[in-house]
Amino acid sequence: MRVHHFTATLSPRDAVGHHTLAVDDLLREMGHDTTLFAQSIHPDLVSRARDFRDRLAEEPADAVLYQASTGSPVADHLLGRPEPLVLDYHNLTPAEAFDPWEPHIGAELDAGRRQLARLARRAVAAVADSHFNADELVDFGLDDVRVAPVLFEPPQPPDRSTSPGGAPTLLFVGRLAPNKRQQDLIAAVAELRRARPDARLRLVGASSSARYEDALRVFADRIAPGAVEFAGSVPYEDLVASYGSADVFVCLSEHEGFCVPVIEAMGAGLPVVARAAAVLPETVGDAGLLLTDPGPAEVAAAIDAVLDDPELRASMAERGRIRAAHFAPDRAKEIMRRELGSILESLA
Repeated sequence: MRVHHFTATLSPRDAVGHHTLAVDDLLREMGHDTTLFAQSIHPDLVSRARDFRDRLAEEPADAVLYQASTGSPVADHLLGRPEPLVLDYHNLTPAEAFDPWEPHIGAELDAGRRQLARLARRAVAAVADSHFNADELVDFGLDDVRVAPVLFEPPQPPDRSTSPGGAPTLLFVGRLAPNKRQQDLIAAVAELRRARPDARLRLVGASSSARYEDALRVFADRIAPGAVEFAGSVPYEDLVASYGSADVFVCLSEHEGFCVPVIEAMGAGLPVVARAAAVLPETVGDAGLLLTDPGPAEVAAAIDAVLDDPELRASMAERGRIRAAHFAPDRAKEIMRRELGSILESLA
């Protein structure tokens, strides 16, 4: 089949971008003739995609596949096409999270949710990377929704045969973004330092909002001076080292659609403490400590329990590796091959 494959933004250091490229490769492995189009293309990937306004994009295809993750003119373009539309859905952050910090991003997300409702009515089928995301599409009225994990390459697990030792280090990997609630992580490490004065927090990830980042830095300086490292986006080697040198991975996000870093942490044998919100119970399963109350005292108590109990840490590390294997690249690729292949076969 001839498949036109669309995404809003194609970037090499982005989960949706990596997934998009992997799906495009998979389509070709399956024997389909595919062309990738995007609104924004990173300079390193100009050989992999064309602008969605390119003349070639207007030529008819047997099917159109869209990686839905934000509001974009690409969605409006697809709504006007006659071909069968298939969605690959990665979730949209609620606009309310960004409204106080970056209203233009909030407006984009709000537009994206309205577009998603129209896309779901227009689509013949979809693949979602979690049941949490699939339920959203079903609520919009799309009946045929399959679930297949995100395609990603986890970092090579670091050697964690011995405890990192030294000051207790909490790790979070992910964009600095209001929905990820880094302020709750900072409050938790400040509370933990009452019992463990040398505890520290490392935040790895680029910023989605300069205003939000500035507020986080001021907050950290006020309640946990010297305890929080804003590492920003780091090279692959530093990411691996971060998973290897931390003691606990802590995620207090209030909204996630899949959460690749949690899987990376579990695969690295790093104990996970997470908020039981959005997709996190589905992703973490029984491998981590899931908290219904993200208050600093409750989070600090959970972290302290993990730090204080070698047997608990070992058990969590083992269960985490087993859980991470559920999302292993080869397994995820075969699931995507089966589900996406079945959808396209039904359109042939």
